[in-house]
Amino acid sequence: MKEFLLLIAGVPFGILASYCYEFVKSKTDRMYDPIKMEGKWGELTSTPGGRRCSMGEIRFDKRRGMWAFDGTNYHNDGKPFCHWTTEASYLDKTNRVFHYIFSNTLVESGEKAYIGFGVVRFRREGRAWLPDRGFFISGNQGEQYRTHSMVPLDAIPTDQAAVREVFRSQLGLDHA
Repeated sequence: MKEFLLLIAGVPFGILASYCYEFVKSKTDRMYDPIKMEGKWGELTSTPGGRRCSMGEIRFDKRRGMWAFDGTNYHNDGKPFCHWTTEASYLDKTNRVFHYIFSNTLVESGEKAYIGFGVVRFRREGRAWLPDRGFFISGNQGEQYRTHSMVPLDAIPTDQAAVREVFRSQLGLDHA
């Protein structure tokens, strides 16, 4: 009977100990190895062509309960081509990779045109992990796999001349 009572007392203790361990581990992981991806980001694709730059914002969307990377892809002259919106995402904290599925709305027609898949990889800077590089694959006719840089931006400009200046000065597009 004594062993049975110890067993009954041990189960809640084991559950509580497991919960405490997970709580302390998650706090320690966030404190000593944080992933800092929230903010405004610019992308320059490595593929030559007419739409090499994008700008967007990564934020945690509390309403949808997920990380969102929403933004705009531009023609090289600074005119918007399409806006993308995250439909679903997953942040793999172990491998430090952010996966997202997005839908694109073409600026000229205003229609949702296609769905795509993107990945952002992180690099260690000091004690934190920051977005470094990524790639995306979209369903736009004639599109292909594209790799891109991730460059932090202070703000996302709204007029065409300012967009071209960000392309040149911060993203490295030499003919903006």
